[in-house]
Amino acid sequence: MFIFIKHGDNQQFLANTNCSVLLLLHYVHHEVGVPKTDTIDLCDAMGTMQLFFLKKTLGDYANKFLTARNTYYVCRVERGLAGTVFENVYRAFVPLLKNPEPKLIDALHTQCDLLRRGQIKMLRRQEAKKVAPSESSVKSSVKLPVSLPKHGLSQQPPFPASLPKAPPPWPSGMSFLSKSNIHAQDLGCFGG
Repeated sequence: MFIFIKHGDNQQFLANTNCSVLLLLHYVHHEVGVPKTDTIDLCDAMGTMQLFFLKKTLGDYANKFLTARNTYYVCRVERGLAGTVFENVYRAFVPLLKNPEPKLIDALHTQCDLLRRGQIKMLRRQEAKKVAPSESSVKSSVKLPVSLPKHGLSQQPPFPASLPKAPPPWPSGMSFLSKSNIHAQDLGCFGG
């Protein structure tokens, strides 16, 4: 099964779709002369992107996604500026054609806008999640006053926070636990 791939100034070549998407994209990079570091994709004559750059399994056969004998255009996927929050956000889908049809450009622009909006929403949710845990950790470290219901209960603790130290009940020089000082009759254990 073959497809036609157009690029540049109405140049085209045939590509076999009976291979993996990854192999097909490598072949397209080579034929068009696009650096391997550039992200490319294919779109049909209506401007519908194949979105190969979003697929997790590029090992799937290309004929699963592409219709035999159809014409596809090579598009470069442009992203935001490197080093910014938006570096992975899609900026544009640019057809690698000298004179692309306005309908094709509009369709690509619309698809890119939809994907960009989704990405920005996701980034905002991620930023909100980063902010939320730090706020909750601040709240959890703050000691809030305890309020008790008004049913006659005092808002003071039932006993003082620190009790005064009372002297031990035995004479000060005496060791309470020494064997010589413990007698059964002194302890009153045996009724004697």
